Amino acid sequence: MIFVFGGAYNGKGEYVKSKLGVEKITPYNAPYEELKKARAVRDFHLYARDKLANGLDVLEETERLIGDNPDVIIISDEVGCGVVPVGAFERGYREAVGRVHCYLAEKAERVIRIVCGIENVIK
Repeated sequence: MIFVFGGAYNGKGEYVKSKLGVEKITPYNAPYEELKKARAVRDFHLYARDKLANGLDVLEETERLIGDNPDVIIISDEVGCGVVPVGAFERGYREAVGRVHCYLAEKAERVIRIVCGIENVIK
């Protein structure tokens, strides 16, 4: 698994297509059967949000997906920077994404942060 993350609109998808050779990036809300076969999944932070909103354990759902598709490239936005949200759900979402990112970084064979379209290989 490869984990690619960074700020919104910083070129993560373009990087995965051009540098990692992926033609099709699957949206996070595709049917689970597609996610299990996807070469890359985009907007993983929103995958986490959906799972949380539906009362599911975000980390367990992420572990299940990685277990079913160990070669996937996960693309996600950083959501932990900036002003701390006032609402409880938004704070919980932000924390859940942070924890999932830590899990993904630990399990990934490569971790790449994209800033302004430039890669920063962390692992």
